[in-house]
Amino acid sequence: MVDYLEEVKKLIARQFDLEVDSIEEDSSLEKDLNVIDLDLEDLITGIETKYQIKIPPQEYLHFKQVGDIANYLYENIDKI
Repeated sequence: MVDYLEEVKKLIARQFDLEVDSIEEDSSLEKDLNVIDLDLEDLITGIETKYQIKIPPQEYLHFKQVGDIANYLYENIDKI
């Protein structure tokens, strides 16, 4: 089984030049990691490319913490 949380953390670290160890499941994208809306769209594009999926834009509103993205992948990756 793919560990989506670790993969999302690695993508965030690479894209925003952060240390993977500084990113937690409950890290706030906006407050802790300074990920603004446009950055989130870029991150989602990277996730979509990596997993060959399409995440509906209305789902972006639910992504407040790193774990929210990982949970979305856990729950939807086989359904997409």
